[in-house]
Amino acid sequence: MAYSLYDAAVTPCIQQLGALAGIIDKAAAHCAANKIEESALLQDRLYPDMFCLARQIRQSADFAMNTGGRLAGVAPPALPAVDDTSFAAAKSRVESALGFVKSLPRAQVDGAEDKVIAWTAGGNERKLKGNDYLQQFALPNFFFFVTTAYDILRHRGVPVGKRDFLGPVNWL
Repeated sequence: MAYSLYDAAVTPCIQQLGALAGIIDKAAAHCAANKIEESALLQDRLYPDMFCLARQIRQSADFAMNTGGRLAGVAPPALPAVDDTSFAAAKSRVESALGFVKSLPRAQVDGAEDKVIAWTAGGNERKLKGNDYLQQFALPNFFFFVTTAYDILRHRGVPVGKRDFLGPVNWL
């Protein structure tokens, strides 16, 4: 079986959203065990000009949904209003994104390599062919936000490691 656009776009989002959900569970447990307010940790950031943890998690979920959705020509579902006060709310958003991404039909994603994908970023309309959108914009941003969420938690002492970041792997 040939490697397809679905394999390149949807499969990594499924894996990383699953890993992110597990990382969020560990963050919640760490807060409970150490009497840390979840809302305080969710507002933490690596540097003052960077998004806070809650926003990194939201961006991860939104990029996964928008990546697959745009390639498949399917609008992502409207998610509940943003709630940056608990890890339960953050995990719910990630799980909603995961459910949507898992529901995308392979046949609707495959073949979108040359489809023009249009979206707005930074107040400007952007357009790229599907393959370029995936490789140059969508996946790099998705992995940036997932990685930064992990890094904030690791930096603040949450006991997560590389295995948590990788999520389930089908070792041979």
